[in-house]
Amino acid sequence: MFILDTVETSETVDDIIKAIGALIEESKGKVINEQKLDRRGFARVADKKNSGGFYFSLIFEMDPGSLVEFKSILAKRKDVFRVQITLSPNVAV
Repeated sequence: MFILDTVETSETVDDIIKAIGALIEESKGKVINEQKLDRRGFARVADKKNSGGFYFSLIFEMDPGSLVEFKSILAKRKDVFRVQITLSPNVAV
């Protein structure tokens, strides 16, 4: 799950999502599914500058060793407000 801060960027949400998908591929990962969840306000606002964000979900595969570097790259992006990555059991599709 990703929450984007689009207030101080000229990029569109689609451009940011494509860039994050490209980062996953550069980190030897593979995007399986993408789901846009729309812009939502935060239940608790810690900073008035960020009263909400654009939520989207990416399902992707990545080597655990590459995940550490991927997270550090995401932390440097000003348009990514928050990220939650969960491990999913292997499921045959």
